[in-house]
Amino acid sequence: MYRKEETSKPINTNIKSDARMVTLTRKQLLIAGGVIIVLFGAMFIWKSVQVSSLKKEQAEKEAALRQEFNTLYSQQSANYLRRLAKPYVWALRTEMLQGNYRQVNLYNNDMVKERNFLSVMVADTKGIIASSTDKRLEGKSFSSLQRGDYLSADSTVVNKINDSLLIMASPIMSFNSKLGTLIINYASKTPEIRR
Repeated sequence: MYRKEETSKPINTNIKSDARMVTLTRKQLLIAGGVIIVLFGAMFIWKSVQVSSLKKEQAEKEAALRQEFNTLYSQQSANYLRRLAKPYVWALRTEMLQGNYRQVNLYNNDMVKERNFLSVMVADTKGIIASSTDKRLEGKSFSSLQRGDYLSADSTVVNKINDSLLIMASPIMSFNSKLGTLIINYASKTPEIRR
């Protein structure tokens, strides 16, 4: 058999073509590097927008939780005042039936020393303040100071005046008639929530 001699291919000695390949490779590297930088920039911007969106969502949730907490705290304060009214009114009734307003004043003064109690008043059936922790108010008409409908309440009423003030009014009843009305101004300031 005739064997064909393998011929070797000539070695390319063309320097220009090698230089052109190197230049193309550099261009490709620059383009690839530019694409990578653009991709990293786009990812950074996307993540920044995502984090900003999450922060905004978290702030909205926190505000909603704070509002819910404030509402629940105010409701608990009102419930506390309602539960307090019954035994306090009983104690006042006993002293008022005996005409012992000095003891009524002592009860009121002791109560206002407790946390969040701003003032305690007792108005008689005519609407005149018979006992008050603010002695300047004694003898004045209650309706000139606050809403007069508190005096006609048949049961304990707690009204929220603003975010930090509750007013409780409770009738003081004897066995068959009304002796007066207890009015308490209570600071219902919501405690700060710490992170």
